[in-house]
Parts: sequence; structure tokens; C-alpha cells
Amino acid sequence: MVADSPIPKEIADEAARWFADRDSGLLDDESLLHAWLDADPRHAQAFAEMEVIWSDLGDVTLLPAIPTPLATPPIALPMARGRPLRRWAPMALAASLALAIVGQVKDWPTRWQADAMTETGEQRTIAMPDGSHILLNTDSAVAFDYAPGHRTIRLLKGEAAFTAAPDRKRPFIVEANEGTTTALGTRFLVRAIDDSTRISVTEHSVRVSFPTQQSRTVDVDAGQSVGYARDTGLGAVETGKAVDADAWTHGFLTFEDRPLSEVVAELGRYHKGFLGVIGAKARTRRVSGVFNIHDPLGAIVKLQTSLGLESTRLTDRLVLIYD
Repeated sequence: MVADSPIPKEIADEAARWFADRDSGLLDDESLLHAWLDADPRHAQAFAEMEVIWSDLGDVTLLPAIPTPLATPPIALPMARGRPLRRWAPMALAASLALAIVGQVKDWPTRWQADAMTETGEQRTIAMPDGSHILLNTDSAVAFDYAPGHRTIRLLKGEAAFTAAPDRKRPFIVEANEGTTTALGTRFLVRAIDDSTRISVTEHSVRVSFPTQQSRTVDVDAGQSVGYARDTGLGAVETGKAVDADAWTHGFLTFEDRPLSEVVAELGRYHKGFLGVIGAKARTRRVSGVFNIHDPLGAIVKLQTSLGLESTRLTDRLVLIYD
């Protein structure tokens, strides 16, 4: 891996959580950390950068540097059981913020390639010259390649909903993570987070191809979805998940029996700051619910209250939940 390759925000955030758990004494089994580091070279790179950043910081000097009015002191969300803030929380806040910032700053290669991007919490509708439309979700980027023989859009990162205008002479193709999705009808969604890609169809159908040792192609109809990744190849077509995948286009997210860490990470994609969960026990709590993407902080309060957890908050930029 090239040293200057950008670390995806999801990996940067997870490295910060592992670092905070280890240095605060919350990591009960060191082998879990080693397994995570060995799973992907980028994990080790992100964790190494976290160690360098923390070494450079020395004492917790990052927190006072957060831009906030001098008259506004750090505040805390309501505590579930009224216990004082644990001694490790300031360190965890600084560690999480430090690596999250690094991941965002190193994203300049995406900006260089993109024809259109959205910032965190932003959604943008793009009208294409052929009458097609793209709804770009938060923290996403696309590049266009329209030519006489094809209409190709590269989803560089993030998530988008595509409404393809019919044109038999020029296929409408979305490229993401080495795979392609060709519209056979009207509307579908593509999500490319790290190396994992998922396609969900809401109208008509698409043809999904992913090159592996044995290249595979599947047709996906309305109401169905399929995913692919370099390590696992093209998965099986699933029915019934397209509605949940489309929820963000209506302003909300739905989860059914998902780990709290996954729910908070997804909410964090819509928040201009850092939302995190500290501690393996809290991260594995199961969550089901519907949350407003335009109010991620409100969703955090809802989660904290319903699960009986605690949290600490430094302005609106840094929020951590813990048991």
C-alpha cells in the first residue's frame, strides 16, 4: 500500500476506538486488537498513525483547540445513572478526533478525481444532460464519463440513488469498487463504503457484474439487493432489503437488531464531528429503530436513554457513548 493512500473514515474511526480502549484499560482481550490489525493492512496503518499522533500530542492538548466560543464550556448529555465522567473520556475524545481528522485531510485524491461531491450531512441532486438524475448522499463523490457510446458514472465513495433516462444506444453504467451496475430500467441505489459495495433496486432491474477468478453477473429486480467485495466476490441476491437501503432518500435510517457501534457509525456519516462508542460491551449492544438523518445528535440522545448508557459531549463536535 502506498503510504499516502487515504484511510477511509470508517477505518480511521475504528482505529481510534481500538486505541482508546487499549490505552484506557478497557481492552480485556489483546488478541482481539491483533486480529483486527491483521485483517487489513490499512488497519495497521491507521493504528500506527494514531500512535504517532498521540505521541506528538503528549498531554491532551487537542481538546482546547476545538473551535468553540470561549463563553461556552464543554457540556455533557444527560447521564443515564448520574455517574461522573470517567478519567479516560478526555483521552478517548482526543484520540478519536485526531485520527478522524487525519482521514478527512488525506482525502484529497478523491477531491481531485470527483466531478461532484457532498460534504458531511449534505445531499445533492444532480441533473445529467440526458435527463437522468443522481441523488448524492452525505460524504459521497462521483465522476462522470459521458460519451457517444456509453454513459458511465464512477461512484468514488459514499452512496447515491440513480434514476436513469432510457437510451438504448448508450447504456447507463455505474462503476464502484471494480464492479459495474448497468441499468435495465429506471431507479437503483449504489453504496460503496471502503471495499464493500451494495446495489439495491427500487424500480425495474439492473445487471451487476463483478470480476473475480470466475467473473459473475446477476440480474437484480425491484425490491432486491446484492453486494460484492474483493474478499468475498459477488454475493447472493436478497429480497426485502431495498426499502431499508432507500430510507435515507426520505430522510431517515432504519436498523433491525444491529450492533450499537454500527448504528452510531452510520449516524456519524451525517454529523459534522465525531460520534463514537467506547468499550466492547457498549459497542455490541443490539439496536432496532428508526432515526432522523437530519438530527444525528437527537438520535444519540434517544439511543443513550433507551439503552441506559452514559455519554459525554464537547460542544456538538465530539460525542461519545459508553456503558
